[in-house]
Amino acid sequence: MLILTTTSCTSDDDPSDSATDGCEQTLGESGVKWIESHTGGSGSLERGGMSLQDARDEYNKQMDSWDPDGHHWASELCTLKADSSSKGLKIEFGPSSLPFDFQVKSAAEGVLTPVNSAVRLHQVKDSQGVTQYGVYVKCKVLGNPSEQESLTPLAGLMTDTLTSGTSARDHMTYLLRSARAMADVVECRNKPTIPTEPPASVR
Repeated sequence: MLILTTTSCTSDDDPSDSATDGCEQTLGESGVKWIESHTGGSGSLERGGMSLQDARDEYNKQMDSWDPDGHHWASELCTLKADSSSKGLKIEFGPSSLPFDFQVKSAAEGVLTPVNSAVRLHQVKDSQGVTQYGVYVKCKVLGNPSEQESLTPLAGLMTDTLTSGTSARDHMTYLLRSARAMADVVECRNKPTIPTEPPASVR
């Protein structure tokens, strides 16, 4: 659902602290260990990604000239690739190209899960059959009109061909953790409540 064209890890209590790369900053140490323990023997992992601070700068650069119909891109905060295969996991965040209240009209367009008045989750398979896990957060940016938080929410996307034996709930839990870290660093003025776990319906 995002138009993605950009780029290129702290304690679980505060994943937004400075760290060695975007993976630990967004996922926390336990998130990185979760991925590493479910790689199905893919060998050592190559890690990369933009720091939260750099992603905030990219995000603010776009929002300074806010246009709900403008071109939006996302920053790669975490990339993990298996050196023995083409498998990988990626987490990206940026301004959404869709409004917060977008709807899906068929099963082919995925499943939307409301979390609360400021957070929604979305799952859909891409043309390659890979599930894309998405999160949309109403995030009011200082200096923008009030409708900005709904027309251009903060959006995150996780794609994963790396882990095995993991559930949608696992993915959404760590995507929500990443969303909290990103929302904190960009200082959403409306203070959205981003939970630690997805609703029970996400399994």
